[in-house]
Amino acid sequence: MNSIMQKPEYSIDKWQEGIDYEIAFWNNVYRWKGTFTGMMNWSNYGKTIKLENFDANTFLISCKDRRVLDIGCGMSYATGNHIEINGTRESVDIHYIDPLAQPFNAILRHYGKRIKKRLNGKPLPDIEFGMMEYISAFYPNHNVDLAIIQNALDHSAIPVKGILETIDALRTEGILYLNHHPDEAETEHYKGFHQYNINEKNGHLVIWNKSEYYDINELIDGFAEIKTSKGQNNNVIAIITKKKEIPPEILEHKKDVKLLCIQMMLDIDHSANVKLALKRKLKYWMYNTIQFFVQSLTWESRMKIKELIKQTK
Repeated sequence: MNSIMQKPEYSIDKWQEGIDYEIAFWNNVYRWKGTFTGMMNWSNYGKTIKLENFDANTFLISCKDRRVLDIGCGMSYATGNHIEINGTRESVDIHYIDPLAQPFNAILRHYGKRIKKRLNGKPLPDIEFGMMEYISAFYPNHNVDLAIIQNALDHSAIPVKGILETIDALRTEGILYLNHHPDEAETEHYKGFHQYNINEKNGHLVIWNKSEYYDINELIDGFAEIKTSKGQNNNVIAIITKKKEIPPEILEHKKDVKLLCIQMMLDIDHSANVKLALKRKLKYWMYNTIQFFVQSLTWESRMKIKELIKQTK
């Protein structure tokens, strides 16, 4: 595990640099009716769970508790919250989880009346706080049937540890479903949350950046099985099935405690620094202003602008 945890406090600091942009983005998605409506039309919330290249409905029918985690969910509510049995829809025990749950729930409260009006009086559920790098501490009973991470693993501070922790939270024969754009950090030039790439090489799931490279098939061999495939848009899909409990020495929870203590002190030091606090506040308002105008545009216009920006890089 030492290779996975190289200077993890640096990884978390880099990850924190993307927080202000993420909050500003979702604040303006919920601000504008057109953007919000488009998101909910795309979302499966209120519908059956549908996952590309995996029959989640059949799998969950076979499960006793039907406990589902949508980890790193953002505010999209992309994962459905029902299954269908003989033509009848039944709800599942789904938990929408994100490390930015506090600011995201503040956005839900701020736009609460608009949300209810746009959803015919129905509120959206609160998002639960949790970090995939430590998710087994939030779900310690090894009783999760299905964990879903879509376009979020490569946004995390320590994605390889996130995979191990999520497998640990599963029951035996439980499934971790991953679906991600290939090599997103390369595409985004390692900005904000985009510090790691995910791809498939010769049937193996790999996570890498300019200084690290991990073969996940080799890493989990002995306690989990993995099947990789490509989606319709060349997305990298991996279905990981837990076969037995992870050896405790692989998870190294004592190192987690040390890391979190270090990070806590760094955060206290940063919060006491007036210059850094002001810089972050100004950065948020800059992002919020940009997103105010960006999210007011139609989807087609935003895609054209994004393509033009890519061509200039």
